[in-house]
Amino acid sequence: MSNMFLKEIIGSSSAISPRTGQIAYSYVSAFIEKDEVITISFVGITECTSAFCNSFVGKLYMNYDPSKVDTLLIITGLEANPIWDNKIHNARLLGSNENVRNVRQTNIDELILS
Repeated sequence: MSNMFLKEIIGSSSAISPRTGQIAYSYVSAFIEKDEVITISFVGITECTSAFCNSFVGKLYMNYDPSKVDTLLIITGLEANPIWDNKIHNARLLGSNENVRNVRQTNIDELILS
């Protein structure tokens, strides 16, 4: 089992862009590929966006069996930031449920095209 601080993986205390989410995704997916447990700590992170969470956590749930991700990825350090915990929960839901993704995309398309 490995323990890592997210800020060390992405090289920043700001977890805000999909690009940095992709960095975290690539890092963690290497552990999932090897069936190894990894703990990612959000301690030291000062900002976190839904875009980051979707690119990191949502993509893991979209590309791997959700039960496998639940078993192998442990996220800590969210106690002081319940909003971030909610963003990660939403990213899990979005990544693991194609119907939710389709509804959100339809809503976005309607906003843009209206």
